[in-house]
Amino acid sequence: MLVALVLGAGVMLGAPGPADAAATTVSYRMAASWGLGFQAQLTVTPSAAVTSWTIEFDLAAQQVVTAAFFADFTQTGQHVVLSNRPFNGAVPAGGALSLGIQVGNPGLINVPPGAFTFNGQPATYTPEPYLLASIARVQIPEGGTVSFNVRISQIPVSPIVVELGGGDASQAVVVTPRQLTFSNNPRFWNLPQTVVVTRLDDPGANGQSVFIPITQWNGKPGYAMEAVIADLIG
Repeated sequence: MLVALVLGAGVMLGAPGPADAAATTVSYRMAASWGLGFQAQLTVTPSAAVTSWTIEFDLAAQQVVTAAFFADFTQTGQHVVLSNRPFNGAVPAGGALSLGIQVGNPGLINVPPGAFTFNGQPATYTPEPYLLASIARVQIPEGGTVSFNVRISQIPVSPIVVELGGGDASQAVVVTPRQLTFSNNPRFWNLPQTVVVTRLDDPGANGQSVFIPITQWNGKPGYAMEAVIADLIG
């Protein structure tokens, strides 16, 4: 599955900065997800002008880059190297380099990379916060139920509402509740919240897999989405 990712022209020019400016900065965010894969957008702002570049980072277990946008790529184990294409190697100091990757994600893991380097030097980078379910994939027999917990990776600036959708659309399972609210109170923000998935008596649904996305509805900051897949068995 290939989902178009809008990244603009790839390089956006900015005002030049001094050679002794702060380290290159990198941002990485999940732009789209379908559970077993996702697209991530990277924005890199070099501290000094470059004529070519490489960006290196490690993906979570089982994740595999299947495509890159505005970059060539190699992957060895979980280590990924992105390098410039012929048309976007030159980036001025303070310019913004926009890239994207598409990743196969059989483990349904949405934990972002822990660090980035740019041309061999550590970059300034803050990992994107994320939603986290206690299970990734589960089997549910007819009439059965399963429960799992959802939590957030860091305290929010303001309370956030998280929606769980997709389950009822199959008419084979019911997800309860459909919304969760996470507090920004330092004492309570990291309390896990319970979700119950109930399988209805429908033999015709055996063999189906139900994708249950878990997405942020409001509040700050933005959190990378999560997903659970329910496999319906007889």
